[in-house]
Order: sequence, then C-alpha cells, then structure tokens
Amino acid sequence: MNEFENKLEKYIDYYDLEKHLFLNGKIWARKGWLSKPEFLEICLWKSRRPKKLYEQNSEKKIIRITKKSFLEKDEIKKIEFLTELHGVSIPTASAILCIINPEDYPVIDVRCVESLQDINLITWEKINLTNWLDYLKIVREIAKKYNKSTREIEKGLFAFNRIKLDKEFRNLYK
Repeated sequence: MNEFENKLEKYIDYYDLEKHLFLNGKIWARKGWLSKPEFLEICLWKSRRPKKLYEQNSEKKIIRITKKSFLEKDEIKKIEFLTELHGVSIPTASAILCIINPEDYPVIDVRCVESLQDINLITWEKINLTNWLDYLKIVREIAKKYNKSTREIEKGLFAFNRIKLDKEFRNLYK
C-alpha cells in the first residue's frame, strides 16, 4: 500500500475541510484550547497566505492564547488575545471563534462586509475592532430574527456577494 491508500479515509474526510473543522471544533471547544496542528488547520482554512507567520507560533503560546481567548467574556479582548498570535488578523481570529462556536461567531470577511454595505446595514469598509463588534451585533440580530446560526448568516452574506459579482461579470459581456 502507498501513502495515499494508507490514509484514504483521511484524505476523503479532508476534501470537505470545512465539515471536518466544524465537527472537530465542538471537541476543541470542550477542551478549551487549540494545539498547534488544530490552530494551523483553522488558520490555513481561512487564509493560506500567512502560513509562515502562523508556523512561527509555538505550541505553548497557541495553547496559552487560545485558552485565554476562549475563557474571555469581553468580545474585544477575545479578538485581541487571538491577534497576539503571529499572522492572525481580525478575520482569522473570527474564523477561530467561528470554528469553536458557529452559533455565536461568524467569520468576518470583506465579501460579507460588502454585502452588508449593499443592503445598507453598514457604511464602514475597514475591518477593525470597533467594526468587528458592529458586524457581530448585526449578524447576531439577523441570526436571531431568522432562527439561524451566525455561521449560516455569514455564509448567506458571502453567497449574496458572490452572486452579485457573478451577475455584474456576466453583464460585462452583454
């Protein structure tokens, strides 16, 4: 047997990385912290570009920071703790929180921000701590109104943006 055949089930499972992450996220949430491999899985799912920066974080630092963040009640401090890790910006920090608790935490992404601008729920463009709180509040309100998770609302906003851009792209060739 070759390497592929030896780990066939793992590779099939990893094809749907998002499903894999959210299933494991429940386990990691109960544990209360992330190991370095878990941290890397989430960060690389969100953005592969800062891979070398993510890898600079020691296992000890990742455990200490994620434990502090997951226990913290203050929404700003949760994000601030996570952004102490090399390569972790607010969007990546939000992805970590989302994997651990998709009911309460959406991923913040430029596409979702553009969707909220398009439907006149926000006017800001820059992702910063203040705007993270605003985004979190809006997405949580929509989720509550429609009995959805914040992750479901965020996915809807992402798709809304993609569909809008696809329509604009097709209109270029008419």
